[in-house]
Amino acid sequence: MASPRQWQVAPSLKKSNSELAELNLPFIIEQILHNRGLDKVAEIRQFLGLESFSADLKDFSQLSLAVEVIVKHIKAGNLIVVYGDYDADGVTASTILLETLAILKAKTRIWLPDRVTEGYGLNTGAIDEIAQWGAKLIITVDTGIRNKQEVAYAQKKGLEVIVTDHHRESPDPAEWPDCLIINPTMTREHYPCKFLAGVGVAYKLVQAIVERSTLSDNQKKTLERRCLDLVALGTIADCVPLLMENRQLVKEGVEIMNTRRRIGLEELARVAQISGDINEWNISWQLAPRINVAGRLDHANSAYRLLTTKDQAEAAQIADDLNQKNNERQQKTQEIVDFCLSELLELQADDSLLIFVSPRQDPWPEGIIGLVAGRLTERTGKPVIVITKGEQGYKGSGRSNVENFSLIALLEEVASDLDRYGGHAGACGFNLKVRQLPNFLTNIKKLAAKKLANLDLRPKLFIDGVLPIKDIDMNIAEWIEKLAPFGQANPEPKFVAHHEVIDDVSTAGLSQQHLKLRFGNYWALAFGQAEDYSDLRPGQLVDLVYNLGINRYNNHAELQLKIIDLRRINN
Repeated sequence: MASPRQWQVAPSLKKSNSELAELNLPFIIEQILHNRGLDKVAEIRQFLGLESFSADLKDFSQLSLAVEVIVKHIKAGNLIVVYGDYDADGVTASTILLETLAILKAKTRIWLPDRVTEGYGLNTGAIDEIAQWGAKLIITVDTGIRNKQEVAYAQKKGLEVIVTDHHRESPDPAEWPDCLIINPTMTREHYPCKFLAGVGVAYKLVQAIVERSTLSDNQKKTLERRCLDLVALGTIADCVPLLMENRQLVKEGVEIMNTRRRIGLEELARVAQISGDINEWNISWQLAPRINVAGRLDHANSAYRLLTTKDQAEAAQIADDLNQKNNERQQKTQEIVDFCLSELLELQADDSLLIFVSPRQDPWPEGIIGLVAGRLTERTGKPVIVITKGEQGYKGSGRSNVENFSLIALLEEVASDLDRYGGHAGACGFNLKVRQLPNFLTNIKKLAAKKLANLDLRPKLFIDGVLPIKDIDMNIAEWIEKLAPFGQANPEPKFVAHHEVIDDVSTAGLSQQHLKLRFGNYWALAFGQAEDYSDLRPGQLVDLVYNLGINRYNNHAELQLKIIDLRRINN
């Protein structure tokens, strides 16, 4: 039976680019770089770390003004409150800014909103309490760009506000907050890396503050670099493109993470059962989910304490608790996904936009409906919206991987049915009252059916190029390693090999759940797929999509193939 996923192989380069000859790239590596939009020597050299990314902080139009305001409040001994978000990006951004300000003798406190009772962004209740603390300045991180009214409210309370964010501003300048704003995505800004994470923007502010200080050059460099571990963590967690400056920040940050590990990260690595050095995969799939679960199922303050504590026992206790909550999150997410898939078969298998609403008597946790939507769109290829009953009405989250289709554009056309909404093409969130739900469901289904009518909704597997197994070698694999760190916009390369003959079949793992196939001199491993391909035998012809890497152990290195997808060919 053919794979349900559509294999989409990138168009092949016709010939090698002569301008790249000095780099001595294997042709398949040149193809991979081309697939990521990299064709010029200068940008490839930067990508490979042969040249550093350079940008001028002056390209942020209001950064220097923001630093002056911050310095003014530090000198006056005023309380500065960092107002973050409850996800890993927001928590890491809050942490690096607070740690830097504390070292510079600023008086500081943090506010991380509760996902359920406060929701995303600034809110007047929090502002009231912050004002009661006697604060004089609020600095937002990873939030604030859509909080014009809340910023005005804070200013009426006698608070200055600086917004640092990376989300898109309103297309109407009249809706921008009337305060200093540091946000590279804004049309008025000229900073070259437009897709910094929230923690990346906070880091730019940290750099500017440190540069303005009276510290020595060595002290400044040390202070800037000490927080790069969290910059890497937050950047990977927020799934921003790992290109340009993000790529450099992550590479340096991961190195620092492995040379000077925070107690909290050490304990988090322990509960995640990470042995040896941490890499971007560990961060994306093991560390970040455990940081995020604090804001999903409890409160993000626990994640903040984990990252900042100097007490081993406290770090161990928090890490154990987050690990337990992450296990609960995984179990609950899978339960809801299974429920939705069973409902899909019964009710809406033919719909182009899939919408799932939690049972009113048993609402789903608000913190995981986005994860559920993501899982379902991966399984089905279709855009998915998941809705649950909240304290004040319904909350929804949507995900989509469909080209030429935007979830946020869809919501804009049904905005009259919504109380609040936001997001971008591939992800969205919204609030609506109970009485609004029927109209919303009717209107958005009709609208989506029109917009998706002529689009290909099959799940797609994007492949970098054709690479027969006979053509692989250690040189290609070593070049692939140089392309790391992998992540958004720079995925681990995938190759397709056609009409390969299986020479041997075996299984591996404690439960023999992994499939091993030998092609000539090379073994390929399909994790957890032994049962799916139990009928495969030596001599069978297959097409396969795979990753190519190097397995290093005991001073030995050998090529390693990881099977992503496989199609049987009738002999």
